[in-house]
Amino acid sequence: MTDYWNLEIRRVVWVIGSGIVLGLLSGHWALALLAVSFGYIGWTLFKLRQLQRWLINGQNPDDMPDSDGAWEQIAYLIHKAQQKSANRKQKQQELLMRFNNILSVLPDAAILLDGDNHIQWANKSAAALLAINEKTDIGQRIDNLVRNPCLHNALVENSDKEIRFTAPRNDNLTLQARLLPVQGGLRLLNVRDISQRIQLQKTRKAFIANASHELRTPLTVLMGYMELFESDPELPMHLIPPLQQSREQAERMQQIINDMLALSRLENQEMAPLSGKKVVMDELLESAAMAIRDTFASDTHTLETQIEPGININGIEKDIASVVTNLLANAVRHTPPGTHIRLVWKRKKSGHACLYIEDDGPGIPKAHIPHLTERFYRVDNGRARESGGTGLGLAIVKHVMQHHNGYLTIKSKPGFTYFQACFPPFRVL
Repeated sequence: MTDYWNLEIRRVVWVIGSGIVLGLLSGHWALALLAVSFGYIGWTLFKLRQLQRWLINGQNPDDMPDSDGAWEQIAYLIHKAQQKSANRKQKQQELLMRFNNILSVLPDAAILLDGDNHIQWANKSAAALLAINEKTDIGQRIDNLVRNPCLHNALVENSDKEIRFTAPRNDNLTLQARLLPVQGGLRLLNVRDISQRIQLQKTRKAFIANASHELRTPLTVLMGYMELFESDPELPMHLIPPLQQSREQAERMQQIINDMLALSRLENQEMAPLSGKKVVMDELLESAAMAIRDTFASDTHTLETQIEPGININGIEKDIASVVTNLLANAVRHTPPGTHIRLVWKRKKSGHACLYIEDDGPGIPKAHIPHLTERFYRVDNGRARESGGTGLGLAIVKHVMQHHNGYLTIKSKPGFTYFQACFPPFRVL
């Protein structure tokens, strides 16, 4: 840089010297200095004009203005910056092409939408799953090409919750979609085929149901023989304890089978609308509370009830009874002796009718709460098995509440735990 500016300084000194020489020869100092100054300015404007034309014409290296000094460096720096920009654009295009190639081979459909739900881009899987052509359908509204109420609601509400629907041109495909926000007001619709997973779930449910049915008969026979042996007066004393223990484990296995069959029935019921009858809740709750007092909590827990009368539910009585029984039994099984349990039945301001089962036990660790309604999930395996729990009670409660359009809420902290099962206002009578 120093050499370039030294040349420019010498050029200015030469112009001033030329003006002085012309002034000495002509005797007109002002005119001489003006003449050389205008000459220098004209030459500078000429160089600027050359640089401007070169920039306008695309900065071709072969047409770069021929100059020296600062003008040469300016042209060189501009040309170098232009080369860097071109290299950067090429790398970005290669990266974008690579990214597009990766997305295009993914099994999930990916569709980029603008704020008005117009398709900006789609990969090849979108054609297979949603019949969207990545070339001809660009610019079309997604809800005009895929007409589905669930998808339409998700687009309107801008919800990122997962939705399920049947493929537009293949009723055998079940799709799961999710709307993901992208910068600049864009959204990415991710759609995947979950037909195989749904089929596996159906197969698993069918297997559990069939296996439970098949196990019930031989288990009943075994329990009958065990009861017969126990009633035999000639049974040796040393065989009585193992026989009693075997019968207890058989009863526990029978309860597991019954719960698995109940779960299978509930899962099948959820696919059809519920047509229930009037369930008198105050009688049901008092009966369930009395049964718990006389069995599980007879000598260990205290059970208090606070039931608001006249609040009845339209539903299936045996399923609602299983909700009450499971929640009460769960509170007894998983709390130490001396725990106080409170049953509350009331109507909220929102119109929901809610059952609260509260206890002042040690509480449930926060990490376990999201998993409590999973099948066979136990917070304390040893204690649950000793108390006769099957690990399916809360799973049954969740399915019953879903079938009745309600919800189950679980909250806990040290010294306080409550389970809240709420029925929607349109089921309250």
